[in-house]
Amino acid sequence: MDRRYRLFVINPGSTSTKIALFENDEEVFSANVSHDAAKLREFPGIGDQFPFRRETILSELANEGISLEGIDAFVGRGGGLVGVSGGTYAINEALLHHARLGFTVKHPANLGSQLAHAFAEAYGGKAFVVNPPDVDEFDLVARVTGLSGITRESRGHPLNQKEVAIRYAAEIGRSYEDLNLVVSHIGGGITVTAHRKGRMVDSTDVINGDGPMAPTRAGALPAVALMRLCFAGKYTEEQMYDRITRSGGLVDHLGTSDVTEILERIKGGHLRAAHL
Repeated sequence: MDRRYRLFVINPGSTSTKIALFENDEEVFSANVSHDAAKLREFPGIGDQFPFRRETILSELANEGISLEGIDAFVGRGGGLVGVSGGTYAINEALLHHARLGFTVKHPANLGSQLAHAFAEAYGGKAFVVNPPDVDEFDLVARVTGLSGITRESRGHPLNQKEVAIRYAAEIGRSYEDLNLVVSHIGGGITVTAHRKGRMVDSTDVINGDGPMAPTRAGALPAVALMRLCFAGKYTEEQMYDRITRSGGLVDHLGTSDVTEILERIKGGHLRAAHL
């Protein structure tokens, strides 16, 4: 490729902000800034985190002496959109409107498209999202539950899931579209996903309380015990949603999502941390 394209990538996660600068396929710079859950709880809503995440990014770039002038494409993780197939989408007003609303889900990933668009407006270049969390390629049978009227939804980590699957396929000299795989994403949320010939046909629902416990997610819970907690008069619906999706898991047990800190507590003899 004669021309060298510069791409700036933004991935706001539930407990981190990841950024990277590429020239074509070559990574020039990357950073992964962890955010403690207590800090993120200071913001009433996901949209309120926008200035904090933007300044976090600009501060990291300033420390490295990197300017966003001349970037060809800003790429955000994306989220809060209607269900889409895997792929790359140009950011337009409809996409931004859905992301700001959190049309399908409220998650920091929704800020990815907003940050990419804001930087493109400020510095030039185009803005895209790639494999947003709203990718929905489920088989119909994967949506069935034991209660009529309640269906399982595709809410996971398709950006990382598909990237890992594509890399693995390349390592063994195969095409992602030719393989059947099970891929696990382990981060602030955890998803375990079945990939069949290039499609994510079934997965644990990281947003709606499915799969393993994670740093900030409660994961799957005994349904009757959860029902009783909801009707105990202690919590509003919003408080229960927050506890399950933003301040559950390690945060609910230990008050932090920082695994490094928890490992240090275990070394210091913290019995509760050691027995989780």
